Amino acid sequence: MIKFLIPFFLVSIAFSLIYLNFVNANVQGGLLFSIFVVIAMVERIWETFFTPKDKNVLKFRGDWTLLATTSSYFIVSLIMIFGFFSSVSKNYFFVVLGLVIFLGSFLIRWWSMKSLKNEWTIHLNDSKNKNPVLIRTGPYKYIRHPIYLTAILDLIGLAFISNFYFGIIIIALINVPLFVWRSLYEEKINMAKFSEKYALYKKETSFMIPWKLLNTK
Repeated sequence: MIKFLIPFFLVSIAFSLIYLNFVNANVQGGLLFSIFVVIAMVERIWETFFTPKDKNVLKFRGDWTLLATTSSYFIVSLIMIFGFFSSVSKNYFFVVLGLVIFLGSFLIRWWSMKSLKNEWTIHLNDSKNKNPVLIRTGPYKYIRHPIYLTAILDLIGLAFISNFYFGIIIIALINVPLFVWRSLYEEKINMAKFSEKYALYKKETSFMIPWKLLNTK
């Protein structure tokens, strides 16, 4: 299922960009925005589905939270793309702000994946890993779900780049609840794997935003 969805989303985004550039040729920065989106989406798909150590990573394993978060990520991204082309002029302060958020998100995600090493997987219910390790370094020292946080930040950054501020509400209503759902599902699995060790880890860290770190300063 996943291996069909990914090409579908990529083709949908590519054709949407071609169409929007053709019918909205007067929109400022349309071509540059389109190049940015294509590079960002290809990079995101590569790092999500082709950098984990799993075999058959594109095989659906019954994890509906993965399907829901992945689908909503691309659908909302497509909404942001249409939002960009809905206005001719852009507020470049928010464009730059969006780029900073997007870059920060990429760096946090890279830090997270580097910290996970061989534990990096998109399949939460992977029973083949007989000796799982609870990672508590890097961003995992402060929050338990940094990669899901970066996915949300990606979309927020894209909303600002697009100057489509209504997109923030869409993200809050759709993507945030779905990533929270996936995070809670992951925590349920980790409790079964690590028991008391994970319970202690939960007490010492924050869910997705480092409130405990901020409160100590």
